[in-house]
Amino acid sequence: KNYPGRRLDVILQHYPQNMTNYWPYLRLRNNEVLLRRQAYKRSFLGRYTDSMLYDPLHEHLWGSPDDEKQVEIALRFVLTRMWFSVSIGAYGHDSSAWTKSTVKNVREVVKDEIWQVDVQHSSITEAFYVLEATCEVIGHPPSSEQNQMAAGHPLRADWTAYISERLLSHSHLSADPGPCSLLGYVKWSNSKDYHQGISKAWLHRVSDCNAEGITKRGVAEKYILASVVANGISGRWMSTGAMAQEFACSPGNDTFSSRTTAQLVNMYLPAHHHVESIHFTTSKGEDLHLAVAVVQTPAREYYIMRENGMQVGCEEEGVAGVWQQILRCDSIGRAL
Repeated sequence: KNYPGRRLDVILQHYPQNMTNYWPYLRLRNNEVLLRRQAYKRSFLGRYTDSMLYDPLHEHLWGSPDDEKQVEIALRFVLTRMWFSVSIGAYGHDSSAWTKSTVKNVREVVKDEIWQVDVQHSSITEAFYVLEATCEVIGHPPSSEQNQMAAGHPLRADWTAYISERLLSHSHLSADPGPCSLLGYVKWSNSKDYHQGISKAWLHRVSDCNAEGITKRGVAEKYILASVVANGISGRWMSTGAMAQEFACSPGNDTFSSRTTAQLVNMYLPAHHHVESIHFTTSKGEDLHLAVAVVQTPAREYYIMRENGMQVGCEEEGVAGVWQQILRCDSIGRAL
C-alpha cells in the first residue's frame, strides 16, 4: 500500500482487493502527487522555501492520505507562518525559525472551519488548532489530544466551547446549531450596508458572476477573518466593546474580563476593514499576479494574498518591496 489512509480505506471497502485491479488507482494517486509537487515548485511559496533549502511537508502529506484538502491546508499554514515572519518579524532575530520545523500531519476538526496541524521540530511534535480560511493559530488542542506532543498554552474557553458545540451540531443535527460559519461571530459597525463586514451591494453584484464571483467572495471572507482585532482569534479574551475601545485608544473598564459566565467566540472588525469590493485586475483592467488581489475598503485599497487574505501592500505605497521580490510582481501587483 503506497498511500495508506482514510481515502484508500474507503476504496478498499467498496472494491474487494481479490476482484479489483488497483493499478489504475495507484497511477491516479501517483499522478496526483506529481501534479501537486509541480504546482508547488512553480509557485512563489515553492521558490521561496527552495531558496531557504526548506522542505515544509512530510513526504506522506503530498498524497493527502485522509482528506483531499490536506495539502492545501498544510501549505496555507506554511504560507501564513512565512507571512508572520516576513511582514511582522514574528520570530524575532531568527527570521528563519519557521523553517526549522516540518508539517507532519493535518486533520479536520470542525468541517470547513478548524483544523489541527501537527508540526515536528527535531524529535518534538507540537499541535495547533488553526482557522481553515487563514491558517492563523487559535491555540493548542486539549492535552488529552496531544498525547506525546509538546504541551502548549491551552485552547481558550470560548474556542473550546465553540468546537464542542460545532461537533455536537454536526453529529446530532441540533435544531439550533447557531451561525452557519465563523463569519457569524464577526461584529461590525454598519449592518445596514454590510453583511458580515462585506458590502451588500457588492455581494449582490458578484452573485451573478458564477465561478469568479464565488472565488472573489471567498477571498473577501478570508480578508475579513485576517483583519479582525487579534484578540478575537487568540490571546486574552475581550468583549466587542473592549476591542473597539482599545482599537480606538479610548479608555474602558471592560478590557480585562474576570467574569465567570460563558464567553463566546467574539471577533471585531474595525470599520476601515469593511469590504467594498475585491478585484483581480488593476484599475486599468490589467491582470494582477495570480497570488494577489486588491480589496477596496471605505478608506483605501489594500493588496492582499488570495490564499489567506493577509495584507502585502496598500494604495499609497503599493505592494511592499519585500513582497515584490518574493512574489515577482511590480508595485501595483502585476506579475513580472
